Amino acid sequence: MNASRNKQLYLDNGHLNLSLLFQEYSQPLFYYALKFVDQEVAKDVVQDVFFKLWEDQSLNVSSSLNGLLFTMVRNKCLQHLEKQKVRSRYQEEVVSQMREDEILFYSSGASSLIEKELQMQLQQAIEALPEKCREVFVMSRFQDKMHKEIAAELGVSVKMVEKHISKALQIIRVQLKDYLPLLVLFPSCFSSSVK
Repeated sequence: MNASRNKQLYLDNGHLNLSLLFQEYSQPLFYYALKFVDQEVAKDVVQDVFFKLWEDQSLNVSSSLNGLLFTMVRNKCLQHLEKQKVRSRYQEEVVSQMREDEILFYSSGASSLIEKELQMQLQQAIEALPEKCREVFVMSRFQDKMHKEIAAELGVSVKMVEKHISKALQIIRVQLKDYLPLLVLFPSCFSSSVK
């Protein structure tokens, strides 16, 4: 930027001409900020830099105004990234602590209450199945019989056994939709549900 252009950036009172400065530099500063951060943050960074200049309008730049502005943007971006890294580390610690607390909770006496509730809900869902469907499902899942064995014992085709099991699983999934995440934590409910 030449010397006459540099003089235009200052008003008669010695303060920076912020509107002209903004027109000249906002877009290049924004694109520079995008090298470090996303679009929304880049907008905020550029606004913060101009706000800082507005707060301290008597700033007299003896060297390169261009260099000062780009340095301010870079520093703001780096500050943002550092804060983000600290936040991320904190979130990881919180999530880790929550997982530990959850494991402690489920490994305590509370887990037996949850397990009993799950077993009761699963038992009710199985009892609500149509008779043949329930019979095939119990033989498959709780008596560990192969599809061929079940088909031979009940006098039906293997395909029919598969259909009954598929239908049973579909009905159970719908009835236990609120409990499915807990069934992953307590798979033992599936092995001891049918009496």
